[in-house]
Amino acid sequence: PPVNGTNIALGKTVTASSYQATGNGAPYPPSNVVDGNWSTRWASDWSDPQWIQVDLGSSKTFKHVQLGWESAYGSAYQIQTSNDGTNWTTVYSTASGTGGVDDFDVKRTGRDVRLYITARGTAFGDSFYEFGVYA
Repeated sequence: PPVNGTNIALGKTVTASSYQATGNGAPYPPSNVVDGNWSTRWASDWSDPQWIQVDLGSSKTFKHVQLGWESAYGSAYQIQTSNDGTNWTTVYSTASGTGGVDDFDVKRTGRDVRLYITARGTAFGDSFYEFGVYA
């Protein structure tokens, strides 16, 4: 669904705890979540916890996050920010994720934005199409 504002994560550097490099349709690298293409995706190893983070290049203020999950979603996760990629502050948390598209307002500032997934909603790894961070 469209979101008001500019997706400041688009095309930025992304790292993750893991990704599926082989298998049906693989690879599913982290960079797929900031390519603006809802037909590509990131997929993690089949274990908990997992994380994926976007480096915005410099500290930026953002107001909204959108996660477009594939059918293998995270049921418990946190959105975290950092200015150094080491010390994280949780700005959103849920233990009742159901997949689909998650949209939430979080007015924060940070250089890095991380999705930290503590529990999978399926037996598979975590997977989603886009990680939008909107200013």
